[in-house]
Amino acid sequence: NPRQNANPSASRRTDRPVNHFVVIGCGLALLLGAFAMQWLESAGSNAEASAAVAAAAQARAAAARAKPAQPTYAEREAQQRADQERIAAEEAAEKSKRASLLADAEVEARARAEREEMARKRAAVELAQRAATESEEAWKRFYKPSAACKDSSSATVECVNEYVKAKREFEVRRASEGVR
Repeated sequence: NPRQNANPSASRRTDRPVNHFVVIGCGLALLLGAFAMQWLESAGSNAEASAAVAAAAQARAAAARAKPAQPTYAEREAQQRADQERIAAEEAAEKSKRASLLADAEVEARARAEREEMARKRAAVELAQRAATESEEAWKRFYKPSAACKDSSSATVECVNEYVKAKREFEVRRASEGVR
């Protein structure tokens, strides 16, 4: 384009509108990534807790096989403490698992709600655009300028008045059709 070559600063546009769908999509991607990282970290700690519980159980089983049938008082207390620690570790693992599932459900519900809201907005915009297009097409079918105004190259007062009267009549008819 010769005009753009003559003025290079005119070819750069800095007033571009931001695409809101891109911004929302990036935000959702970041949120989902953060929740995935949190879920993976909690799954790792659950695996560590499960491994510790399994190791303790194996140690107890090995100790039970190696020890005599009648444990001493100290051994029974140690066994009870180990059992209590195992139960506490299992409860902590279950609690963190429930928390991560709850967080995942909340994120999914928010994402679903945002998708539904975007779909509603998109449908409303499409409906408005369709209504505007239909209205414009109906106006083109309705308004037929007189021969004098159709041939006239300049806008005369009579032609402008004719156009305004036709537009008012069209709007009244459209309003009465919409009421029915």
